[in-house]
Amino acid sequence: MKTYVTPEEHARIHRRRRRQALGLAMAVLLVIGIFTVLAAGVRLVAGLFDNTEEMQEYEDKLEGLVLFDPLPFDGIENIDDLTLREAAVWGCIYHIQETQGGFDNYAHDPVTEQLLLPAVEVDAYLARLLGPSFRLTHRSFEMDDMTIAFDETTQCYSIPVTGDVGYYRAKVTALFKQEGRLHVTVGYIPLGGTGDLIGTQSDTPTKYMDYLFERTGGSWYLTGLTESATKPEQAASSQANSVVMMDPDELQEAILQGVDPNAASSGADSEAASSEAASSEAASDSAASDEAASGEEAAGDQETEETDSAASDQAA
Repeated sequence: MKTYVTPEEHARIHRRRRRQALGLAMAVLLVIGIFTVLAAGVRLVAGLFDNTEEMQEYEDKLEGLVLFDPLPFDGIENIDDLTLREAAVWGCIYHIQETQGGFDNYAHDPVTEQLLLPAVEVDAYLARLLGPSFRLTHRSFEMDDMTIAFDETTQCYSIPVTGDVGYYRAKVTALFKQEGRLHVTVGYIPLGGTGDLIGTQSDTPTKYMDYLFERTGGSWYLTGLTESATKPEQAASSQANSVVMMDPDELQEAILQGVDPNAASSGADSEAASSEAASSEAASDSAASDEAASGEEAAGDQETEETDSAASDQAA
């Protein structure tokens, strides 16, 4: 028997299928929306605790100062003038190299090939670090092994072609606020050229300093430098805890013979112990011999007395 579907029932079936498809699509979109919201929440929370970009920003700002290891100061007016000029020029150079990848966009002296660094670039670098109100009087200055000349006509510094300058590079390790100031804890990682005795391959800071920033006009600007509560990690050495003292002649002889000084010292100690033991044994033997001799002498005296006594009795 054939079953016939009326047009009304056929339309009702189609409407039900469309509702089911629409419900499925809405469920899928709801699941996607939930996962999207969760992922955005996780990124937001991670962003609140991740200050990597901010730390990198302060590293770039402080690179010039850290290079020349300035002394602690309170107030930017109290910083050493030469250190500030060195930091301004070389910090600007490092900033240009980091942001532009080179100095192709800058003029060079046609004779000496020295880089001509405009004073306005130095002013812009200092404005980011110290605030827009700070003004540096530009002039030439002497460094340890070079002269940074300033041309009043072109308003440019002549930067000699040289290798690395400075003593340290910066590694920002912490940011925290205290008494209205932002403390930027910077690890000092030694720089070293060819032949330098400092380990240049290590990224471990050898000291830490806190750079102090104050908020002005919505931005933080450098106002001071102080010792940090963070101290460098000291690698423990087992040999440092057990120092072996040796006679200088023995040490020199051990070095010449390629002998381990510790082993030589141990051998010397063993020899001394053996000598002491032998002396003790000899002393014991000597004491035993003396005791035996005393016993024999006493026995001889007793025998003599007995003989004299017997002779006296016989005479009587």
